[in-house]
Amino acid sequence: MRGTLLLALALFAPAPALAFCGFFVSGADAKLTNNASQVALMRKGQRTVISMSNTYQGPLEDFAMVVPVPVVLQKEMVKTLPHDVFDKVDQLSAPRLVEYWEQDPCYVEPERRYMRFGSAPPMPTAAPGGGGGAEYGVKIEAQFKAGEYEVVILSAEEANGLERWLTDNKYTIPPGAASALAPYIQSGMKFFVAKVDVKEVKKNARGDVVLSPLRFTYEEEQLRLPVRLGLLNAAGKQDLIVYILNPESRFEAANYKN
Repeated sequence: MRGTLLLALALFAPAPALAFCGFFVSGADAKLTNNASQVALMRKGQRTVISMSNTYQGPLEDFAMVVPVPVVLQKEMVKTLPHDVFDKVDQLSAPRLVEYWEQDPCYVEPERRYMRFGSAPPMPTAAPGGGGGAEYGVKIEAQFKAGEYEVVILSAEEANGLERWLTDNKYTIPPGAASALAPYIQSGMKFFVAKVDVKEVKKNARGDVVLSPLRFTYEEEQLRLPVRLGLLNAAGKQDLIVYILNPESRFEAANYKN
């Protein structure tokens, strides 16, 4: 059986690569970028578990991330994961090249004959070898903490109101945010807004902030991955690796070249 994964609600424009499933907003007038994301989708019936890991590049001060989600997420539906979880997924899913050497079962070794010169011994033979606010049209649906993330789940009536809410709460919005948010609001999606305390995050060997992977669990009829917002934080090409686990089906992107 073959399933389909709807990327960006069929609104993803052609681009060199895919993107993070949301965008970053900052408490300062500074540019935040993201250039590598990994997403693991586990799907059984209508139950979906989505885990995502992202690299963040920007100033070391408080910032937040905004991710569209299909339902109002509660505290028990959101968890942080160990930083190395995607390393293990990558190793388990990596292609393997194994080379075997097998003796022909019908092979009959020829009789060896040696020519003797005096008492010289025979020559030896070689052995075989062998990875909110109401005035904005914004409502706070839920609020909780998960790991280093302080989470607010928002619903919005229109994109400009959500953009103003974020701006009035001291976040610098990437250019084009309202137009990118509008399709998600029109489709009834909610918004996962997570502030991050950078004092609690870790860095990799290159000095990039390493965010704890996030995991959401929810029920939804359609399997979709909102990648369009991530283009707002694009600094050139971005990499997105998607792993999909399902006990019965394999999946293809419904609106992107496979």
